Amino acid sequence: MWRVILCCLLCHFALTVSATDLDTKPAAGPNPDATRQVVVTVQNPRSERGLRAGSTPKSYGATASGYDVSTQARRSLERLETRYPLRRVAEWPIETLGVHCAVFAITTAERRETLLARLRADPDVESAQPLQTFSVRTDSQPANDTYDDPYVGLQPGLAAMDIAGAHRRSRGEKVRIAIVDTGIDAGHPELAGRIAEYVNLVDDTVPPPIEAHGTAVAGVIAAAANNGEGIVGVAPSAQLLVLRACWQSAAAGGDAAICNSFTLARALVRAIEDRASVINLSLAGPDDALLARLLGRAIERGAIVVGAMVEDPASTERFPAAVPGVIGVRSAEWPDAGTGVCAPGRDVLTLRPQGRYDFENGSSLAAAQISGIVALLRARKPRLRSEQALALLEQSHGPQGTPGCLVNACSALAQMLGGVACDDEPGRRALARVQDR
Repeated sequence: MWRVILCCLLCHFALTVSATDLDTKPAAGPNPDATRQVVVTVQNPRSERGLRAGSTPKSYGATASGYDVSTQARRSLERLETRYPLRRVAEWPIETLGVHCAVFAITTAERRETLLARLRADPDVESAQPLQTFSVRTDSQPANDTYDDPYVGLQPGLAAMDIAGAHRRSRGEKVRIAIVDTGIDAGHPELAGRIAEYVNLVDDTVPPPIEAHGTAVAGVIAAAANNGEGIVGVAPSAQLLVLRACWQSAAAGGDAAICNSFTLARALVRAIEDRASVINLSLAGPDDALLARLLGRAIERGAIVVGAMVEDPASTERFPAAVPGVIGVRSAEWPDAGTGVCAPGRDVLTLRPQGRYDFENGSSLAAAQISGIVALLRARKPRLRSEQALALLEQSHGPQGTPGCLVNACSALAQMLGGVACDDEPGRRALARVQDR
């Protein structure tokens, strides 16, 4: 897919390099030289609609296909390649921000930070930053009367957060959750009917590879309920927009996966374009100005963004949880969990590729559960704002003896719909009669 897009650029805009000169994989897939790449944006004023993230032009050189880059942006990039030791490896217009984004490889031994300082002072440059690397926040570990799913008894987190009580009022109906992660096992029995759209933003592999981390996150959020199999998802009636922006890293071993600034930016724009109601980011990495801008735009347009937090106070990996408006989530089992928002993150039973199940650990799973709870809220109040959702989550409380930050889904839903009691039968009947506000 990347090569097709770049060929389109070559044909339509007569760039001075050949298709074989553009190695697109370093910006999109596993890359040992990420420290020698930068992300640059230039102003891209135009009235035509840009190419949707993850789509391919219908024909080369046809503006009717939707792909358009302004003459100003094209010439700006050409001037940058002339002035600096840079070689374009991938590029893409971000209509959401009105810019054209390019990934450049540094072709000399000049320090990246020195070159970035020069680029930021250039009048042709709208922004310049390193190509950042991000990692998912999970580790694999070997491993009632409300549902007929046989493994629900192995999901104590559902009881701790009173998911069954919340399911009496909402199961996430008509809510679209964007999962920005690795590929998933789309054929897993628990995900049948859950996937509204699946886009591979890393490479042109068709179908996308089946990977562990995204499968686990998707299962926690939306595994089918009462299908006589396996587990229960927090929002089993929600629809998933699966955006593969990360890839499993064989070098790191296990289920480790990484992403970068470019692939995550493409995924976030796609989530914005497709009007995702909830965006789940079960990953963490360094502060990233471009991605923070896109998250800000997503929140402005009504999305509620949930991100995993690193459970190390000394860590500099603050993205995405530190971005204003993002709901940051920690594992409830972390010793310093304190107050805020948290969910179970240890021994969480979820999905594995090839239709299997296993226990997983990490704030990735905690964030996924909160994304599911937010979907339960939004199903009953579609215009719920991010700050309102955060307040409801923080004001809810878990059962006695649980961490103060552990969210109670039924309590949050009850408070949103009228403040009636959640833990008694008269309250449940009253809550069931409350109409959406």
